[in-house]
Amino acid sequence: MKYFLCRFIPPGPDFLKTMTLEQKSLMKAHGDFLQALLAEGGVVAHGPVADPSGGWGMSLFETADNETMDDVRAIVAEDPMIKANIGARYDVLPMLQLRMRE
Repeated sequence: MKYFLCRFIPPGPDFLKTMTLEQKSLMKAHGDFLQALLAEGGVVAHGPVADPSGGWGMSLFETADNETMDDVRAIVAEDPMIKANIGARYDVLPMLQLRMRE
């Protein structure tokens, strides 16, 4: 298996504090999207990160050995926050190795 750390970056450092009702709805859809991937097994863990310079989200993807960073980018491109084209983005970072509890 291969693992990718995905950092979801909202459209601004204060976005989580200043969201409109429509943006809150998109963020809920974003969470539902990641939760569905978690239920399917493509995501190992996900959640918000309280960074003093601006909040962001973390998701840890697990893929087959033959899948690439581009495959993960194609998945996150389907996130409702990305499809809404409001300035949110993902950084997709391959993990060189991952050690976890069994």
